[in-house]
Order: sequence, then structure tokens, then C-alpha cells
Amino acid sequence: MTRVLRAAAVILALAATLAAAAPAAAGEPDATAPAYTLALTGSDHGFRWTGRETLTITNPGAAPLDLIWIRLWGNGPRGCRGTRAVRISAVAGATAGDPAVSCTAIPLRLAAPIAPGARGSVAFDVEIRVPDVHDRFGHGRNVALLSNAIPALAHLEGGAWRLDRYFASGEAWTYPAADWTVRLHPPRGIAVAAPGVLQPDGTRKLERGRDYSFAAGRLRRVRGDVGGVAVTVWGARGRWGKQLEKVMRIARRRLPQLAALYGSYGWPDLQIVVTEDAGMEHTGMIMSPPLDFVVTHELAHEWWYALISDDQAAAPWLDEAFATYSEEATGAQRRPWCRRPGPEAGFVTRPVDFFRHRRRVDYGVIYYEGACLLDVLRKRMGRERFGTALREYALAHRYGWSTATAFRAAMDAASPVPLADLWRRYRVQ
Repeated sequence: MTRVLRAAAVILALAATLAAAAPAAAGEPDATAPAYTLALTGSDHGFRWTGRETLTITNPGAAPLDLIWIRLWGNGPRGCRGTRAVRISAVAGATAGDPAVSCTAIPLRLAAPIAPGARGSVAFDVEIRVPDVHDRFGHGRNVALLSNAIPALAHLEGGAWRLDRYFASGEAWTYPAADWTVRLHPPRGIAVAAPGVLQPDGTRKLERGRDYSFAAGRLRRVRGDVGGVAVTVWGARGRWGKQLEKVMRIARRRLPQLAALYGSYGWPDLQIVVTEDAGMEHTGMIMSPPLDFVVTHELAHEWWYALISDDQAAAPWLDEAFATYSEEATGAQRRPWCRRPGPEAGFVTRPVDFFRHRRRVDYGVIYYEGACLLDVLRKRMGRERFGTALREYALAHRYGWSTATAFRAAMDAASPVPLADLWRRYRVQ
């Protein structure tokens, strides 16, 4: 998600807060290898979707797996109050328990436990009602934005289910790479902006995708080929005019630059939804206003989140700082984020929970001060050496996982000078 730069954070009393907070570990999800098959039919001009979802997973553990958790992140903003935005019902292959974590999680007790190394499936009906709010999951000025609205497998880490709380200022979801087969039937006159390769049977296939999000409405589009990637820019009819062509020009410029920095883009297609109501990244799709630095930031997330993922709840800087740095590295921002670490450097590696109730510390610090860390590394190591090391790191973790430990080790191995003082300053462990 794109940062919103606010007034400078209050510096008084930060030292005590820094001393009290320890960096969170960033854990990779267990190898459940999820596969989703989903068929949804739209109504109410694309603001309501119903259908059936099947989830198939592998049991990566040494004991039979008899319980899984499903996340309903679309319920995060309102929790259990009023009509829930996302519901599942008619579960097959399991028995559903009571909703938990403000109705963003539901346990499913499997009818037949999955043996170690084996695969098993559950299926359920899905109902999604897009909330009447201007947000990433909401009404984008007559366009339905369905960011992270589809029910998805929870984060299994070390054999234990992690049920992180929704975080409105950023992201708390964490996804292993999954294969998605999705069929969307919009109402008459409604178009769908959705990622994945369209198949002859009308389904879309998205391989190794972290999430599946889409938008629907009375849309117009501009299509183009950018280095072999089929790019489609979408916007509400009668609203954006020449802005769609502007965003396509940005994509034509920035996608090749990002590929030069981090390796080739990871999917055959890319959807860009132009909206004032979200700056948001998804696999094969972004939502963004028609501003160069915002579009570039969200495009960079197609690498730092979608291709090279991370624990967004425990270590959000591992994608947000890198996407923010990419604004500068591509020229969308004209100046370096800093020349030396600032007084808030020690907050960069904090988890999202750290920022929930701390008004004196802006969540934006992980963006701008995190990008500053990469600026300082580039200055210390030398532009060419740092650029090569960062690209090699991205390629080594492609479709995989990034952690602070792995990034630190890669930079230490490539650097001609010691970096220990920087790691201490930024609390990178």
C-alpha cells in the first residue's frame, strides 16, 4: 500500500519506546501448496457476488491435519457488527466452528484428517457484499473494489495457525503462493478487471499467486503489450478520460525499469485499476490513482510482495521499504530518501501491532525510513555492487520468501565494507 506522508512524527519520548520494542521474527508459511477453484456470479451492478469455492491443500506436517482456518479479511473493518461483508456456508468436507478474530477467521474441522504429505479438500458457498465505503474493499466511485475479499487459507507457520488481526493502515495478511482457477460471471453491462490467463472455458488461471483480487463496474479499458506482458488499464466510464492512457505510459516506462532492477515480471498479464480510493497491490493487479510515484510504488509490489513475499504482519518493511525505494530507483521520485539514518530508524523493523495505538509513531516510517536504509546501503556498498546484490537477492527468492536475516546475510556477503553498525541502528536481526 502506498504511504501517506504526514507531518513529521513527534521525536520526544521515542527513545523509551524504541528501547521497549524488540523486532518481530518473520516466519515463512508452511508448504501447504494451496489450490483454489472458485466460481462467482455477480449482481447489484457488481457489488454482490455469490458462488462456490473449493480449497485443496497439502499437509506439510508429521501428524494428521484435522483442523484448518479460513480468513475472511473483508470483515476486518467492521468485524462482527451488522451485516458481514464476507460469509461462507454449506461447508463440505468439514464442520465450521464459530467465527473468531472479529469475524475474520473461521475454523473448519475436517471430516477426514489429511495424512502427512497427502492432499485434501474442503468446499463452501461464498457470499461477498461490497461495503459502501471508499476503500480498497469498497465502493471506488461506482466501481466495486474487491481487495482481499475472497476467503483464503490462514497462515500456518511451524505447524501452528497464526490468526493476525486486521490492520487498516496496512496489511496483516500473509499468503503462500497458490494456484487459482476463477470463473467470474458479472451482471449484464458490468466489466471485470481480474488477473489470470483467460481460458477457452471462461475461467482465469493465475499460477503461484499470493491472493486473488478484482474490480467490477461500468469500466472502460486501454490495452497494451509491455515487454511481453499483456497490460490492461481500467477506469470508470466517463471519469478518467485520458488518464488511462497516461497510466499506460507510466507502465510502459516503469515495468521495464523494475524488471532491470529485480528480474522479469512474474505473470503473463497485469491489470491496473485507476481509482482515487486505493493504492493497493495484488498478484497480477494493482489499484492506484494516476500518479507516477504511486503507480510505480504499486508496480514494485509485483516484485516485493507478489514475487518475493514476506510476513506482512510481522515484518512489513520487507515489501513497503523496497517498493518505496523503487520509486527513487526508477526516477519516479527525483531525490534519495535520505543521506543518513534518521531518529526513527529503529522503528523500521517493527510489526504492524506495534503501530496500532502509538500516535507518536507514524506507520509511514517503515516506508520512508526503510527506503533510507536501502539508500544508505547503496552509498556504503557502492551503487553498482548494491544494485547487483539486490537483484541477485530478488532472483534467489523469486516466488519465495524474504526475511530480514536472509537480506542481511546477502548484503553482508556482497559488501566490501562492514555493515554491522547499520543493522544495529535499524535493528535488523
